Amino acid sequence: MNAAYRQLTILQLLLSDHLVIKTALADQFEVSPRAVQRDISQVKNFIADQQLPYQLVYRRKLGGYQLVSAQGNVSKQVVLVLVKILLASRAVTTTELHQTITGLMNLLPQPERREIQPIIKNETFYYQPVHHGKPLLKLIWELSQLIIHQTTIDIDYRNAHDQIETRTILPQAVIFSEYYFYVVAYSAKYHANRFFRIDRIFDYHRAHQPLTRNRAQRVEDGELRHVIHYMQPGEKMTIRFEFSGIVEAALDRFPTAKVLKKFPDGRVLIETEAFDRGAKMWLLSQGPLVKVVAPASFVKDVQASLQATLAQY
Repeated sequence: MNAAYRQLTILQLLLSDHLVIKTALADQFEVSPRAVQRDISQVKNFIADQQLPYQLVYRRKLGGYQLVSAQGNVSKQVVLVLVKILLASRAVTTTELHQTITGLMNLLPQPERREIQPIIKNETFYYQPVHHGKPLLKLIWELSQLIIHQTTIDIDYRNAHDQIETRTILPQAVIFSEYYFYVVAYSAKYHANRFFRIDRIFDYHRAHQPLTRNRAQRVEDGELRHVIHYMQPGEKMTIRFEFSGIVEAALDRFPTAKVLKKFPDGRVLIETEAFDRGAKMWLLSQGPLVKVVAPASFVKDVQASLQATLAQY
């Protein structure tokens, strides 16, 4: 058995996730341990020369050599967290879910995949996507490219009333919120930024008349996340409210929030900057734990909503 055959055998063992033990191979090939060590060195050089996404490492505790992934140092902990977030989002179809999980798992060596699989098995089996059933990955990528190139498009869009209409928009950001992906875009119809659910876009093509926005008018999606809730547009304002629930929950909901005052009974006064419609939806969901105190116009708006709710009973 020549050296080339031995080296191919060693590489095959490593790629199939076996632990390569020098003395065991020396007995199998009926050669000296030194000859096997030279074979292992040749395999290591081949991996480096071909820039394969692996590293050959010696596991001292196990007494042998093993391949480990060298693809961007993605850890099993990172992959597990990403898969868990994806499962909780319910945002993609079952087919796209499995494609994405497979892609993430392929970044890891086989032993680490086997560690993760039982952790996510049950949740993956019972995964229930949202009801639109539309594949999104390709469209999200295409919209992201349109944003980079500042391309105006006409979209065929099904609105909340189940009506199909054509809109001319300039896409500016893609954002995920509450189960759905949205494209934030400047609308020719409203001369303002609007939010369009991506699953409701049936087709698009380049518009004949381009829309333009200067740098100051463009959407900063990172900043937008600080003030937008439930993807509801509205007036951006500074809101103050007293809160007697878990303070951390309110501060996490409003990233710009700060506690202005603490009361002896445990209440706190919180100030935050937010769009009024989305903020009102969350504040109303907190029931008697919240009392909005400013601005006066927003207080009246909240009061009107509560009175309308009571009128239903």
